[in-house]
Amino acid sequence: MNRDASSSSNLGVLTLLSMRGIGPQAVEKLRARFAKLGDVQDASPKDLDMVTSPARASLADRAAWAAAHDRASSILDEARRQGVRVLTVADGEYPALLRRIPDRPPVLYVKGTLRESPRSVACIGTREPSQFGAEVTKRIVAVLAERGWSIVSGLAIGVDTLSHEAALEHRAHTVAVLANGLDTVYPKSNEPLARRILDQGGALVSEQPFKTPPVGRNLVQRDRLQSGMSLGTIVMQTDIVGGSMHTVRFTMLQQRLLFAPVPRGRHAEEAKSRGIVALTRETGRELKRRIEADGEYGALLEAEFASTPLAVPLESREDYDKLFALLEHAKDHGPAPRRAREQMGMF
Repeated sequence: MNRDASSSSNLGVLTLLSMRGIGPQAVEKLRARFAKLGDVQDASPKDLDMVTSPARASLADRAAWAAAHDRASSILDEARRQGVRVLTVADGEYPALLRRIPDRPPVLYVKGTLRESPRSVACIGTREPSQFGAEVTKRIVAVLAERGWSIVSGLAIGVDTLSHEAALEHRAHTVAVLANGLDTVYPKSNEPLARRILDQGGALVSEQPFKTPPVGRNLVQRDRLQSGMSLGTIVMQTDIVGGSMHTVRFTMLQQRLLFAPVPRGRHAEEAKSRGIVALTRETGRELKRRIEADGEYGALLEAEFASTPLAVPLESREDYDKLFALLEHAKDHGPAPRRAREQMGMF
């Protein structure tokens, strides 16, 4: 085992994550206290009081260390074969906005090119958009692309696919955040799109190791990365329940901006639009009751958005100036949505 490996290096973090009982939070604590893997290995139980008893038992097992180190080395070898970079929060290329979220992934697998600029917006929505959802997605992404913003989405069918395609059509940078290992593309039907993203200078990103399938839990975890990598999220179209509303929740908890187009007439009556209608017309308190939000999210809706909707409404093209003013404010002053909206007279 390489005892001199930094505990913050990709080898160090992957080794720790491969130990029984060591999860992302424990890795953060261990790498903050110990500079090298050898320091962790030699630590006394008293010095390891920040982790659980099962974790301490694992860290005391020399055979477990050897197996974990071998697994980490194997992952890095596979990453080199796949053309994938394995980043930790100590790497300069690790996205700065993602570094700020409390449950940031300790490692990030990246294929392609990430931009250093924080000018990124998550564009998300239903897998089965109506005519309204498809049209506003193409229109809004085109405007973002013209202003030089990177488009972050999840490569799913529907709004995600439309967002990536519109970004590529307008020569914008785009990032696809996957819920599976980067040795495969999910859904398989979007393999050509994934190749186009890479060919045009974009990136595929995941926190999941190779051979990890896109199971439900990973899909929800993926949603927090989309919002976490972005100054704001635009929900193009969604029902009141569904995957997009997970990203809405993460967006708000991460203190990022939230936007949604406002459907009119028959489009407002569509089931697929019920979520964006609620986000732009109902107060946070009303939404909390409707979706039965509890815990930290419910408290946030009650405390900060009791009398105002969560999303900044995009009612027409005239509202795009408001969209960009808020995004630029967040870029320059930090993504605190309530403060930004207050300073710009939107509360």
